[in-house]
Amino acid sequence: MTKRQKKRMLALTGSLTAVICVGMLIGTVYAQTMEQEQQEEGGVQEIVLPDVLEEETAEHTEETLTEETEEEKEKEEQEEHLPEDWNLILVNRTHPIPEDYEVELKNIGSGHQIDARAYDDFRAMIQAAKSEGVYIYVTSSYRDLDKQTDLYNKKVESYVMQGYSYESAKEQAGQVVAVPGTSEHHLGLALDLVSSEYRKLDEKQENTKGFKWLTEHSWEYGFILRYPNGETDITGIIYEPWHFRYVGLEAAKEITESGLTLEEYVGARPVSEGLAALEEQEQTARRQQGENLYTKDSTESTSDR
Repeated sequence: MTKRQKKRMLALTGSLTAVICVGMLIGTVYAQTMEQEQQEEGGVQEIVLPDVLEEETAEHTEETLTEETEEEKEKEEQEEHLPEDWNLILVNRTHPIPEDYEVELKNIGSGHQIDARAYDDFRAMIQAAKSEGVYIYVTSSYRDLDKQTDLYNKKVESYVMQGYSYESAKEQAGQVVAVPGTSEHHLGLALDLVSSEYRKLDEKQENTKGFKWLTEHSWEYGFILRYPNGETDITGIIYEPWHFRYVGLEAAKEITESGLTLEEYVGARPVSEGLAALEEQEQTARRQQGENLYTKDSTESTSDR
């Protein structure tokens, strides 16, 4: 190689080295610039993101609170605020007798008993009717739980014998004889009353002198016709022109003048609505139970794989 060629080679090598150095320098500066921009963008995201999350969280919380408020409002509307007065205690198919219920009874003759607090008004009523030539007799008064259970089971059996399914028989029987634990007779405040000329417990009782007298005067002594005609959806019991309930002088007067049932007077939901709500709750519970079992089975099946 000549001296001229060596000089050219050295010059070329120097030029390449210079280019490479410049490139490396440019690359380093570019990389630093990109890193700085990414850090700045990341900082912006770190600042903005929490605001977005806070807004979404606030919206979700507000929606949840709204739903809870609506549910609470609906629940409050469905709640019943029934009076606690002993004479106004409500007992029907959706309001069973309290487990701790106790009553002091007093004999009224022929083996019958009544709440001692209603005794004087009852005696006064019977004597007043008698003084006008109307003779009223008691066919049923206080019943304990065993007696009520026996009556109810017999009525269910009678419907089964007529061809009803067992479930249908229970439904029909519950409208004629109170389901055990839901009978007013267990309170000692209910009486089945008949007139001397006709003593059967059927709708013909409404044609008797005794019923007509009671319709006009029973409220004066604190009693009301408990299951009026055409009010089965509200009371849960068929028309019974023989069943009278003691509610006290003031309430009896107000109920008679207003034409309300006891359920309406104390602010309770109609029995038909209460039963429908209970059925819906039972169906919901069954669905949830089925979903829980399905989820459990699916989880176990997955874990076995």
